[in-house]
Amino acid sequence: MMILDLPETPVVSVTTTDNRGHTVEEITEMCLDRIMSVSETAPAPIRDQALAFKNNLRPLLVFYMKKAVQSDRTTLYNELAQNGLDEAAKVIRRL
Repeated sequence: MMILDLPETPVVSVTTTDNRGHTVEEITEMCLDRIMSVSETAPAPIRDQALAFKNNLRPLLVFYMKKAVQSDRTTLYNELAQNGLDEAAKVIRRL
């Protein structure tokens, strides 16, 4: 049985926006922060390597998240069009 060593105080963060959803870039940063963190007390070479990896991962995540958004809009467009909601489908296509 694996026992997890969890912090006694939960680590929670909240990110909000005003009258919009989060951008792909904002979600990428949230994702990267959950994937990895680097201690400020880590040896400089290890910290630098980890930060370089994080910086290399960022554009890859942005690229594929944008692809996911486009794919979801295509699915939504097709679903609306197949159900006779052509005007709504056109709005989705323009986004």
